[in-house]
Amino acid sequence: MFARLPVTPAIEDTPAVQVRGVDHVHPNGTHALAGIDLSVARGEFVSLIGPSGCGKSTLLRLVAELDAPTRGEVRRHGDARLAFVFQQPTLMPWARVAANVALPLSLGASRADAARKVDDALAQVGLTQFAQAYPRELSGGMQMRASLARALVTEPELLLMDEPFGALDEITRDRLDRDLLALWSARKLTVLFVTHSLHEAVYLSNRVVVMSPRPGRLAAELRIDEPYPRAPDFRVSERFARWCQMLSDRMVEAGAT
Repeated sequence: MFARLPVTPAIEDTPAVQVRGVDHVHPNGTHALAGIDLSVARGEFVSLIGPSGCGKSTLLRLVAELDAPTRGEVRRHGDARLAFVFQQPTLMPWARVAANVALPLSLGASRADAARKVDDALAQVGLTQFAQAYPRELSGGMQMRASLARALVTEPELLLMDEPFGALDEITRDRLDRDLLALWSARKLTVLFVTHSLHEAVYLSNRVVVMSPRPGRLAAELRIDEPYPRAPDFRVSERFARWCQMLSDRMVEAGAT
């Protein structure tokens, strides 16, 4: 859907996100996170990986200020605009795709400005011709594209993604991974991405952060020292297999499998 493979965006010294000494305890008493220290540079693509229940989604919610930490602090550089893409598309079934994408602009944007931004976002995710379709008329992959367009329409600097492609078939997931890298490059985004797939983490990321079982801690990290663009044949290369094995070893050492 997206024509261009990404070039490597510039990663700045300035942090987009800083998490310092963060603990989080849910209202039911579950200790979700313990002693989290994480810095994400502007322009970086960082994936969080670890076992179910280790606090990956909780950490995203803290960065998005949907929840507050029990202890410690979470900072976003300069109040950077952010968008959140959830595990499910969460589209309004009674509204057409364009109306779903326009939802974040319902307050503040003029009609003409909103229409332009919606058109741009739909074009970037390859859904221009489906603007007047209803969600039920789209495949699962196309619904996630619409959800991504709804995030992009606000022109964010920071994109938080919580296993957005986890429920899709492998072919669709691989295609969306490639498309996401193209958007990351074109939009000069900072991305914090949650996944259970070490293959997806290696393919997408500058850096992969491994979280331990609950209460989640940052147990290890791996910098993926590979240039962009990462063409499809990178996934079947010996280099890719070595990176995946290295990440798997780090996860085993951290007890994160």
